[in-house]
Amino acid sequence: MQTAPFPENEQERLAMLRSYDILDTEPEAEFDGMVQLASSICETPIAAISLVDRDRQWFKAIVGVDAKETSRDLAFCAHTILQREILIVPDALEDERFFDNGLVTAEPKIRFYAGAPLITTDGYPLGTICVIDRVPRELSDNQLLALKALSSHVVAQFELRLSHRKINQYLRELHHTQTMLSTLINASPDFICFKDGEGRWLTANESGLGLFRLDAQNYQGKTDLELADQTHPLYKEAFEGCLASDEKAWQAHALTRIEEIIPLPEGGNKIYDVYKIPLFHDDSSRHGLAVLGRDITERKQAEEKLRLAATIFESSSEAMLITDADNNIINANPAFTQITGYTVDEVIGKNPRLLSSGRQDATFYREMWRSLNKIGYWQGEVWNRRKNGEIYAEWLTINLVFNDDGGVSRHLAFFSDITEKKKSDELIWNHANFDHLTQLPNRRLFRDRLAEEIKKANRAGLAMALLFIDLDRFKEVNDTLGHDTGDELLAEAARRISGCVRESDTVARLGGDEFTVILSRITDTGHVERVAQNIIRKLSELFYLGDNAVELSASVGITLYPADGDNIEQLLKNADQAMYMAKSEGRNCYSYFRS
Repeated sequence: MQTAPFPENEQERLAMLRSYDILDTEPEAEFDGMVQLASSICETPIAAISLVDRDRQWFKAIVGVDAKETSRDLAFCAHTILQREILIVPDALEDERFFDNGLVTAEPKIRFYAGAPLITTDGYPLGTICVIDRVPRELSDNQLLALKALSSHVVAQFELRLSHRKINQYLRELHHTQTMLSTLINASPDFICFKDGEGRWLTANESGLGLFRLDAQNYQGKTDLELADQTHPLYKEAFEGCLASDEKAWQAHALTRIEEIIPLPEGGNKIYDVYKIPLFHDDSSRHGLAVLGRDITERKQAEEKLRLAATIFESSSEAMLITDADNNIINANPAFTQITGYTVDEVIGKNPRLLSSGRQDATFYREMWRSLNKIGYWQGEVWNRRKNGEIYAEWLTINLVFNDDGGVSRHLAFFSDITEKKKSDELIWNHANFDHLTQLPNRRLFRDRLAEEIKKANRAGLAMALLFIDLDRFKEVNDTLGHDTGDELLAEAARRISGCVRESDTVARLGGDEFTVILSRITDTGHVERVAQNIIRKLSELFYLGDNAVELSASVGITLYPADGDNIEQLLKNADQAMYMAKSEGRNCYSYFRS
């Protein structure tokens, strides 16, 4: 058994995994639904969302087996996170990495495995969404695409879960702080003290006395410095500061306002917003000083949290849009401007439909609003238009905020630009389905197209032909003139073959010098022969490759649906057999399949 090595960025990857705070959490319907969907689409008895921790793989969701986690040493998924694409193990007993793995030799006796890595937007693989079977097998192209799409959806859910958790945390903290401030105001916790013209304390309320631990002290008639000597040493600096600010108020002959920091014996400080009001006799001599101090420690902390929440809103890379109950925009963050091109001032009071690209029809938006009104939440992919007219794709999440009476107060929309991701996905799909040399469909896409054409032919009650083309003596050209010349010849052969068929037909390269042609909707078998003859004629014409003129020929095997077979494997086998019959008949000719 081969143990998967650690990724190069393992420590950063683990830190990212733990930042999502999802390990060892309770099951969630969204993720359970995704593994059920993966199991159903891929037709496997087992499916899981696996997160690869330092020493284990932990299952956020799993169907088909009763398990919470396994050792990382045994985890197939530990191998999957080392690559960007889906890891496929058709038969674990035939794979040197897994044939003696404990999960293969014992329950659940894995024979087939396919796992798509869960890669964050920062490029860190957290784990996989995988499907497992107890027998060897393969997945179809559509199943692989679905598994890939599900992996993106899982990561999107992780990101959304993290984003919502942070926002909800700050909203809860803000609400808690506001509640505390309200309680403090209603309870009148203000510090109130009166001093005479000489600065001696005359009276103070319980809050003021409690602040300086003067409850059991004889404080009346004493100055700040005298009280400093009979209280905790920590208060001395505060009393000296009070004395200085008192004098400042006397000198100003007017109300003064300052903030004073009071250290506490048990640790920490209290911050007070202090008003000092000097009172004078008619002859302008000092009469007394009224001191009112409000504990603003909690308010200061709340302001810091508000600044932090505002910072998140302003600096988030995810666009945030807030609309009122009538869906009129009331605020947006800088990321919104960066993605759409619209400034906040340009969209205030307007409906978000100004971003509409027209790609989604009325039915799409009806279903979106139906979901919002039913469950208060919607998420999906939307095509919108930037201010400059450019169409872009976004991943959009909308949440409703309700009033106490249950009415809608706000719509909160979060979205990110996924245009480049979609382009990347399309590029990946093209790489997976097209031959890079000839740009023709490869074996995978060919089988998919053949399956579709069989269905269409069956529904229409028409025939279909499959041609198997092999270039005669191509190996001699390749060995003599080199692989680069051979590649050039294959590309030119692909162009010639493609020029012999209709746009509705399919030309594919299976590999090497083997090509196939699917001729759909055949009503005249003479058409099949004409195409075969044309291909043979075109491929027999000289190939001018640099300084070389190469003569080539082709052997073509033909099989018909449904006369010769009614499934992919049978048709491929028949066409291949017919091609070898053409070769045995002297090459540079075609032959029909004969049973």
